[in-house]
Amino acid sequence: MKNRLLLLSCAACLAWIPATAAEKEHSALGKQMETMNDAYKAFRRETDPVKGVAQAREAQKSALLSAAEVPELIKEMPEGPEKEKASLEYRKMMGKLYLSLCEVEEAFMNGKIDEVAKIVDSLKEMKKTGHDKFMKEEE
Repeated sequence: MKNRLLLLSCAACLAWIPATAAEKEHSALGKQMETMNDAYKAFRRETDPVKGVAQAREAQKSALLSAAEVPELIKEMPEGPEKEKASLEYRKMMGKLYLSLCEVEEAFMNGKIDEVAKIVDSLKEMKKTGHDKFMKEEE
């Protein structure tokens, strides 16, 4: 009986750990980034200009909301000029991202799907750079 109770307790703890980790990962910034990533994945394969415009606008909305947030990596920095510089750099990168997403919308509006593909390539590099600078490495 004690063994069953011990096993049941261990199973409950193991089930609770991933749920707690998932809650932590879904900060306001994380939710916006996830929404933006979903829109990005959708418009990078889109051939219908109307749908592409809607998806680009969804990504733009998330980019604006994300720019108002502060990544955990920056939040954990000690107060001072380095933290201020990092925060400024993050906002500048988010501004550039927003501008690129507007260019995606414009390309869809003009029916230039091939131009969307070129912008998507630059967005991939932007995403990699931003994540390298502002995301904690997973432990």
